[in-house]
Amino acid sequence: MAEKDARKKPKKSGKGQARLLSVLKAVCVICVLLILIVIGANRLGNITFSSVGDSLEALVSGAKRGDGYPYYFESTGVRNVISVGSDLFVIGDDITFSLDATARRFGEQQHAFSSPVASSAGGRVLLLDVGENSYRVLSKTKILVEGQSEQKLLTGALGKNGTLAVAARGENSQSKLTVFDKRHKEIFIWNCASENIIATAVSADGKRAAVSVVGAKDGALYTKVHIFDFDYNEPIASFSYDSVVSGLAFLSGDSLLLTGKNVFTVIDGTTPILEEDLSLNTLSCVYTDDSGCTVVSLSKYGSSASKIIRLYDRKGALQFETEIDESVKGVSCDSVYVSVLTDNYLYSFNRKGEQVGRSPVDADGIRPFTDGKNTYVYAISGVKCYKTAETVETTETTSAQPD
Repeated sequence: MAEKDARKKPKKSGKGQARLLSVLKAVCVICVLLILIVIGANRLGNITFSSVGDSLEALVSGAKRGDGYPYYFESTGVRNVISVGSDLFVIGDDITFSLDATARRFGEQQHAFSSPVASSAGGRVLLLDVGENSYRVLSKTKILVEGQSEQKLLTGALGKNGTLAVAARGENSQSKLTVFDKRHKEIFIWNCASENIIATAVSADGKRAAVSVVGAKDGALYTKVHIFDFDYNEPIASFSYDSVVSGLAFLSGDSLLLTGKNVFTVIDGTTPILEEDLSLNTLSCVYTDDSGCTVVSLSKYGSSASKIIRLYDRKGALQFETEIDESVKGVSCDSVYVSVLTDNYLYSFNRKGEQVGRSPVDADGIRPFTDGKNTYVYAISGVKCYKTAETVETTETTSAQPD
């Protein structure tokens, strides 16, 4: 009869079991959060799987931090900077990359575009080689789509759910609009017989698109704006203007904002509900945030040194109006603040139009980006960061560090 081994296996300590239980609980919480995020993405259409992936990568690399702002460009070959959520996306002559709140550089991608133009929606970036044939859709960390147009590209836009609209020269028409779903499957085509498409927009749910086209008649330019529902082959509504409509943006639902030097119009569905009179005060800057709120600067009586600042909500209702006796370079807004960049100062206002901050800036500033407590200024030399709700009298910038 075999003898039993008198040695006993060591028991796990209470501390070890508690630690294991804590890890398992944390894993369960993360899984539940991911499920809720995915459900929200499907229901709301404003959260994409690419943005979820970016968020997870940010969590994994959360210990990595940049050196803080200001961030100086290594060369002068930077074409533009745009905001993507709480991060910045930098477009260089041959490279693109992102910057987080600590000025950490990530998501670097090489490109060979000769005229790169970028726009963003829903955590994605559309990068077009305007005048050539190539385009990309990127998240903040990787390339999602590499596309090639048969004809030269004119413009394009993304919807928050990933729907992509690309306008190019037409084969048997003057220009052509092609729309792809988030899987890059072609879902809609429209040929514009005699005009050039100069701007386009896609609704948040990816069910509608709008284009602005420019043509000439009797020696004068005209603009038409067409609104499409992808269930129909032709526009469901069209509007004509004597001046150029250069900007289109969907606000909330099917509300569409049309902007130009002498145009500021909001269309709800197929009906204009707001048409600002810009016969005296011309539009100089416009910015629409992800929620659909819009801030504009108007040149008062055509003056470059006196500006009117207006904020509109996501339905096109005026929230406040104020004036600045300075030339305005750029405007920005988020859910709490409005920022206005001039030659000498960065101004911050709350949603009531009350000035809550002012900081001196260098003369090479180009555009502000408001993100809660911090406002970033894209300049020729790099990106600088200022405390949004703070009034200072020196040119010293502050480094943005996440809480």
